[in-house]
Amino acid sequence: MAIKGKIQKSKFKQIDIGYGYLKFTDKDGKVRKEKAVVGVLGESLSPAESRDVDIIKVDGIEYIIGDAVYKLGRKPLTANENAGRAANIAYKVLAIYALAKTHTTGEKVEIVTGLPYQNLDESDDVKALLTNEHSIELNGEEIIISVSRTSVCSQGLGTYFTIIRQRGGEILTRKILIVDLGFRTINYMPVNAGDIQEEMVRTNRELGIQNAYRVIVNAINKEFKTAFKYYEVDELLDVGVPRQDLDKGLYYENIKERPYVTAAFEQYAKEVWADIIDKYDEGYLEDLSEVIFAGGTADRVKLQLGQARKVFCSFIEDSQDAQVLGYVDVAKKIEEAAEAAAALEE
Repeated sequence: MAIKGKIQKSKFKQIDIGYGYLKFTDKDGKVRKEKAVVGVLGESLSPAESRDVDIIKVDGIEYIIGDAVYKLGRKPLTANENAGRAANIAYKVLAIYALAKTHTTGEKVEIVTGLPYQNLDESDDVKALLTNEHSIELNGEEIIISVSRTSVCSQGLGTYFTIIRQRGGEILTRKILIVDLGFRTINYMPVNAGDIQEEMVRTNRELGIQNAYRVIVNAINKEFKTAFKYYEVDELLDVGVPRQDLDKGLYYENIKERPYVTAAFEQYAKEVWADIIDKYDEGYLEDLSEVIFAGGTADRVKLQLGQARKVFCSFIEDSQDAQVLGYVDVAKKIEEAAEAAAALEE
């Protein structure tokens, strides 16, 4: 016999809205990503323009998501201000988009998401925004999404659960500093024997990797006579700079080893370590078991951070997905607690 009030795992939706990317898990548990930016559609798209473009209607207004915003020349609306996320329409649209892309007709869902530790006082606003019945359209199809509950935890907690899964229970006995490197910000979360040291949580709202990307894109544009933007650097590093050749046509030139890329990342790594030393004194750092780098951009500068290290450090696997994958474990904890409570009622 089923336990009364049991929460089905399929109802949980994990959503991570960062400065750079929206990440959410699909029905197979795989992480899907879109750039965390939306744009008002305005004029209708031609058939050629609308190919592979999702159009979502929220509160009567049509929006497009991610790369399409830039490609179609719409004004980009970003989701993550330093405060007041729930009042930001881009935040709502991205969250609803993640739900719509994984929606199953008739289901009621529970959301697990996060906020920076220092913004957890906004949790009730996020819950009020998302815990509702949302009547929207995705690519012309009407969808009703019923959210029965929204759980908001520290973004660092999601990462910590992923570290536990990767490293095992021994990490629960250690004193560590989790450094979450983002596109625009860096968040520092110290954890001692499994407990977040609240008084030592820090952030830098202006030291994301976008600073290095601005330097890199300027050098790219100078070398190749192009007009790329800093938010396109990820793709340029992963795919290469598109070029035309009379003999072989379109090809992509690898720029990862360009001196200006290396120099920008080396400078960024030095700035990150300088910020750590500025925020935590020598005695505190010497007492740490390790500094663990995580976040969406940690892999990009792994080499340079290691070379510039001031204390022992390590890197989480799949750092860009660590947050949202950790929310899966948070969801399991919520489910276990609900089942235990339901069992006591029987």
